[in-house]
Amino acid sequence: MNQSLYEKFLSSQSKLYRFAYSLAKNVSDAKDIHQDTLIKIWEMREQWERWENMEAYGMRITRNTYLNFQKARQRRLHLELGELTEKPQPNEIEKHMVIDDLKHQFLSMIQPLPQLQQNILYLREVEELEYKEIAEILEISASQVKVYLFRGRQFIKTNTQK
Repeated sequence: MNQSLYEKFLSSQSKLYRFAYSLAKNVSDAKDIHQDTLIKIWEMREQWERWENMEAYGMRITRNTYLNFQKARQRRLHLELGELTEKPQPNEIEKHMVIDDLKHQFLSMIQPLPQLQQNILYLREVEELEYKEIAEILEISASQVKVYLFRGRQFIKTNTQK
């Protein structure tokens, strides 16, 4: 295994967790999704050299894992007559409290938007990914990313000026 690919795998873990958290919106589910994602990526380590962008591929796996997780949850809810319990927010280290608060404010601002626009805004504004990377992760064109990003920013601008 190539050492630089292994280092890329290690360095992308925190971004993958943050993305999982932005999708799941709670720590417990985000940890489960993140762990499943890392296992899937690790099991595919023989293919790493063929991947153009390991981080983008990891984000796509995270998204798909989240979608599978949600489908499984819906099936369980229908079977159990559905009791959803809200997971408590985690206690954060002091130096990260401000950043986390801003992320929560941002996530609550984009909550009314469709999930695709939420994902695009999160990946661009929080994870600071390029349009091309976002397009690869979400399996849409870069021009669609730009359009949804523009509309999402317009929504935020309109709602913060009220």
